[in-house]
Amino acid sequence: MATRNVLLELRSEHANMERLLRVLDQQIEVFEAAGHPDYTAIQDIVLYFLDFPDQCHHPKEDVVAQKLLSLSPGRASQLRGLADLHKELGEQTHRMAGLIRRVLEEAELPRADVIQAVQDFIHSQRHHMQMEEEHFLPLAEELLSASDLEELESEIFQKDDPLFGPETEKHFEMLRDYILKSEEAGREV
Repeated sequence: MATRNVLLELRSEHANMERLLRVLDQQIEVFEAAGHPDYTAIQDIVLYFLDFPDQCHHPKEDVVAQKLLSLSPGRASQLRGLADLHKELGEQTHRMAGLIRRVLEEAELPRADVIQAVQDFIHSQRHHMQMEEEHFLPLAEELLSASDLEELESEIFQKDDPLFGPETEKHFEMLRDYILKSEEAGREV
């Protein structure tokens, strides 16, 4: 039986989250131009960020970070606040979900405030993933042995990605189709 490679999984999950952030970027541009964005896609993206990163992706990273801190406390010192940062991202996602819910309920909200909140969300997610891609994952690749990775993989709860996993959950099928159609049309998603 082949072992999972948690570091490759994390990189793949980052790439998939970036795909979603590009769709969100496209939709907020439509909203900013006073057009009619695909609110279903926006809502599904926010629901995805409420579920998968908090329930699976960030806990994986937290386990890896703890292992790195135990192996090399000095070199991994910048990872001490990673779990707190994940918590902050989760809180921001919950605020974003509430904002999108109010938009869908046609609440009176200044358009500029909605645009800024979505852009801040996108920026925070990208900045966080960039930090992990440039610092956290390279450090993990350098310090973790094959036996360390096997140990981590046995400790980490495995949950299939509800959108990009082997089977897309029914709720995310429309979003998956939207992404695939956008990619087929040649737009970068």
